[in-house]
Amino acid sequence: MPDGTNSGLQGVQNQLISTAPTAPPPGSGLIAGANAATPPPPPPNFAALGSGQAKADFAAAASNGGWEFNPEAMDKVIQQLEDSLDNEYSRARTIAIQFAQLGQPGSDTVTTAYSKAADRATTAYNEFLRGTVDYLDSYVQTLKDIRTAYVKQDHAAIDALRGTRKVD
Repeated sequence: MPDGTNSGLQGVQNQLISTAPTAPPPGSGLIAGANAATPPPPPPNFAALGSGQAKADFAAAASNGGWEFNPEAMDKVIQQLEDSLDNEYSRARTIAIQFAQLGQPGSDTVTTAYSKAADRATTAYNEFLRGTVDYLDSYVQTLKDIRTAYVKQDHAAIDALRGTRKVD
């Protein structure tokens, strides 16, 4: 059954007197009548993720009945991760910075398009690298906190890092 507003003579009249959708600004890339995409969500907090993962790894290992804290083994893991941050990730950051500083070799259309694409790729890589370094830094710091808690025999800190709390 027609509702009297969208069909027949009334529907035609409503279309004629309704305001037309506004056109997008020229050069915006939007199609008339289309809505802009929602902005992407903010990037994750990689430092929180790294700390959380270290705590989860520790809790999983410590929940095993036969597990025993070994400070030398933990020091070795911490040292390997710090070496990786100081060597491989440091070299990657240096290369990424050098790549970002490269100028455009020419001014023709193809070179300009390539340079823009390379800039976007460099930006994405640098964001990835920054997130990875933040994650590993936080992971290592949490491992150091765990080691310190065990060395000091701080049972409240150990329970907090395991994610368990003693109820008195």
